[in-house]
Amino acid sequence: MSEAAVFRAGASRAAEAARMAEAKVLAATLTLMGRELAGQAPPLSLWTGLPNAADVRETALAVAAGRAEVLWAEDSHPAQGLMLSRPQDLEAALLGRCSRRLSGPWMVEPDAELRYKKTRTLAKKAADSVRGRGGGFLSVKTWHDPAVLRGFADEGFQLAEILACLEGAPEPGPEDGGRSRAAQGTSMRRPHPWELDEWLLSLGDLFYDGHLLHGPYFGPEIQRRLWQELAALDLKKNQPVLFLFQDRPEKLLGLAWGRAAGGAGSLMAVHVVEERRGLGLGSHMLDHLWRRMSVMGARTLAVETASWNTPAQALYRSFGLRHKAPLAALHLLSE
Repeated sequence: MSEAAVFRAGASRAAEAARMAEAKVLAATLTLMGRELAGQAPPLSLWTGLPNAADVRETALAVAAGRAEVLWAEDSHPAQGLMLSRPQDLEAALLGRCSRRLSGPWMVEPDAELRYKKTRTLAKKAADSVRGRGGGFLSVKTWHDPAVLRGFADEGFQLAEILACLEGAPEPGPEDGGRSRAAQGTSMRRPHPWELDEWLLSLGDLFYDGHLLHGPYFGPEIQRRLWQELAALDLKKNQPVLFLFQDRPEKLLGLAWGRAAGGAGSLMAVHVVEERRGLGLGSHMLDHLWRRMSVMGARTLAVETASWNTPAQALYRSFGLRHKAPLAALHLLSE
């Protein structure tokens, strides 16, 4: 082995050890914060959401593997507050620049002014990190703490959407009746490669992720690339995508996309072409998607949707999902 190769191997081991140490500090900090917040009276208990034990473990593993970066409000005292930064590959592919999702901020601080200052420190660190990569897109979903929202706003983040959040153990309808009757004359399959452009463009504009793509805001080429990215997702582990076709004449009617990991499922999108909405096709796809996610080990399902999207919320409630505290979605486009 050459001297340069030995140096690179040593540097790689050192970086891995540093990530492992930071992951342990992160897990301990989140666990202690959770214990301190347990039983806290409102409003702090409503404004500070902390991950459960499974989430803490998954988050620490992501940091240890280098899939997430921890931002600390104070490097000398980690428990003062933290935020997580993860790369978003789909958004980066669509925008052609760095894109990162922030989680948090997490802190145990009853004083609103101090929460504002810590949030602003974390938001600035996140923005500087993206600028150091040549600029990019930052997004965050956080709780309705006025101090936290003000901290993000004063670092240039814009409020994009208020999101309704629902979670529970879904109750799918019978496979051969009930909600499935609405989809008679339809079938599910993957589009063939030569069909992609024609079929996917027929789906129309996708309101994606509550705050990144608002209909045609980024133009038709971005929409085309988004549909193509989603069409390829089903080949990736634990990210099922179902495509619903009308049989005669054949036409692509919609899709449903989910993620399953660690016993928890996330519904990323349910989309039906505009002229066929309100007929039960979304329920039909969600039925099939949930069965597939259950095989992958999912026991619960969580979903976020725009606060004004009452039809979607009614659909999710019909599956046994129940409302949780809403989130505020913010973003920053940094040059």
